[in-house]
Amino acid sequence: MVSETNDQAERHRLIVLGASNVAKSLDVLLRVAPRMISKPLEVYAAIGRGRSYGTQSQFLFRRLPGILESELWPTLESRANSAKTSCVITDIGNDLLYSRTVDQIIAWLEQCIIRLRLTAGPIAITGIPLAGIRTLAPYKFRTLRSLMFPGSTLELTTVQQRAEELNVRVQALAQDDDITFIPQNPEWYGFDPIHWKPRKRPEVWHTILASLGHSSFDYTRVRSTFMHEIKHWMTRPHQRTLFGLKQSKQQPVIQRGEQLTVALY
Repeated sequence: MVSETNDQAERHRLIVLGASNVAKSLDVLLRVAPRMISKPLEVYAAIGRGRSYGTQSQFLFRRLPGILESELWPTLESRANSAKTSCVITDIGNDLLYSRTVDQIIAWLEQCIIRLRLTAGPIAITGIPLAGIRTLAPYKFRTLRSLMFPGSTLELTTVQQRAEELNVRVQALAQDDDITFIPQNPEWYGFDPIHWKPRKRPEVWHTILASLGHSSFDYTRVRSTFMHEIKHWMTRPHQRTLFGLKQSKQQPVIQRGEQLTVALY
């Protein structure tokens, strides 16, 4: 019989912090990661459309706590730290549209990094999709702002300036040996300047996980469709408020045999 300690030592944890891009491509991630990371694999994800790193956010009729305020962190503290861990930080530009300053966003990211370092795992952090933001038409920006961030009154020029500064500051954070900075490839984006193209999502996740030292494979065989995008739309995180009602759900909420579990926060 394998002891509990040895069983835990064989496990791998993948911790993902992000917003819409991760929520939209979660099913793709769950098909790419097990091909690259040794199993059993435990995924811990603090994600969600419109998610903020530091404050409560709302998307349609659903509200989520800030990533730093979520139950992800007490959960990680309660787990034995013998599992090999990899960490991903992405979708860091959302808070710009919530009128947060670059200094505030960097302070939140630094707090996430401090907490992730307790897992002793390498960290990958993605940059801002500057190519699309630099050339974004004003009408497209106003449409995106009204749909995704209806309370925002920021002008496009302000967002562009702050996005440039934030990208530079994040690169500076990634000077540490345990952090890998991943620039956003302009080819990952199309008409929508902030969300990865569906057909590019397997490539994005393969790039991120490969940067953390995980095995490569032929990701072109992985498909991403609209059905994959909405597959986990109704999957409930640990805490949320829906139509004004607070809800909680025991995690992990996704389990595929004994090889893959997913906890959402």
